Amino acid sequence: MDDFELVKNYLEKMLGKQTFDDWISPLTYIGTKDDIAYVGSPDRKRNTWIKQNLLDKINKNTKAEFNLILKLVSFDDTDETPPPDEENNKDNNKNSTCDSNLKFRYTFENFVQVDQNRMAYSFAHSVSEFPSKSYNPLYIYSDVGLGKTHLMNAIGNRIQQNNKTMKVIYCTSSEFMNEYVEYNRLNKRTEFIRKYTSVDVLLIDDIQYITKWEGTSEQFYYIFNQLRELDKQIVLCSDKHPDYIPNLEHRIKSRFEWGAVVDILPYDLEGRIAILKSKLAERKIMLKNHFEIPEEILYYIASSIKDNVRKMEGALNRLIGYADLKFPDPDTESNKITLLFAKEALKPIISLSKKNVTIESIQEYIAKEFKFSKSDLVSKSNKREISNPRQIAMYITKKLLTKTSLQEIGDKFGDKHHSTVLHSINKVENQIETDYEFARQIDAYIKFFEE
Repeated sequence: MDDFELVKNYLEKMLGKQTFDDWISPLTYIGTKDDIAYVGSPDRKRNTWIKQNLLDKINKNTKAEFNLILKLVSFDDTDETPPPDEENNKDNNKNSTCDSNLKFRYTFENFVQVDQNRMAYSFAHSVSEFPSKSYNPLYIYSDVGLGKTHLMNAIGNRIQQNNKTMKVIYCTSSEFMNEYVEYNRLNKRTEFIRKYTSVDVLLIDDIQYITKWEGTSEQFYYIFNQLRELDKQIVLCSDKHPDYIPNLEHRIKSRFEWGAVVDILPYDLEGRIAILKSKLAERKIMLKNHFEIPEEILYYIASSIKDNVRKMEGALNRLIGYADLKFPDPDTESNKITLLFAKEALKPIISLSKKNVTIESIQEYIAKEFKFSKSDLVSKSNKREISNPRQIAMYITKKLLTKTSLQEIGDKFGDKHHSTVLHSINKVENQIETDYEFARQIDAYIKFFEE
């Protein structure tokens, strides 16, 4: 069956929206072979629950309605389970001649779009729908841990989903080099060339290392040209723009720039929180224990880990695992995850020393608490809804960063005069003395950074 959406619509009506949304909707459709629809999840415990509680009921009905049954496949970063056509029809399927090496968990559906990655997502999605017709080659670059590998695998997975006979290879430049060395050692260089020039889609990660090995670079140059002449799709990822790869030959650099060069920018605070919320929603579906994690904890993680989404996701996983260990029953009120609990759980990952507190982190936090942007906080606006939080932020800055001068604080808050900063601090101090609720709230803000 080509249109699996019909099956999903049927299952939603059969199981009810809540059950469908929680358990079936997040599954990744891999393909259909011999009246078996293969679907998968990166969590084996999740698949086990579905098999024990839902699968018999599902297959009894889908067999009667569509002459189709579902088979669950668990996959993760190291999983090597092939798509169904590879598994069941190796002699007849063009894909069988080469292992794609794709990571099935990385799809467009579970890639979180924010402003910083939206252009890269758009280019990648276009390539996946129109391989070799839109951008060829597509070159994606960014710092480590921002989603390049996810997008590259999503391209390969979508192409194989849409075009089951297309041959796709994903590898890193190091794997490419090691394979070439091994083929060369066995006097099989021709086979190596044949393997890589016979693919329909070549995806190479960490391409910046290709310049380290001159022989490999030569082979890559030849393969690149052959694939381009054959109108085959090439996708490359790197941590650098081609202009900044050391010792990159001009002839190779120029080819990198033939199609499209697009970057993923470092995520801002709002983007990092959005990614955490998405990852948390995934884990609520996958894991049996549904811990409630307040937004202030997501803010704490996102504001503490700024340069690597994988590290940020690792912190979230550790927090959930720590809570699972400490609180066997997540429904108990006393087991609620608090900020203090999160800081204890994440000590090995996030440094809690005061030296990490900056004027920028205080500004981000206060802006979030009052539900406007950091740029509003440092703007020239004197509207009360902006000026009052600005005064609070100035007060907290002086309270926590005692060595920072009034003029330094003023410079960071939209070039305010030092007398304006002093007036703001005095105003907050006076209100603290007369307004208990205000004093309690200011104390809570400060404790966020001190605990």
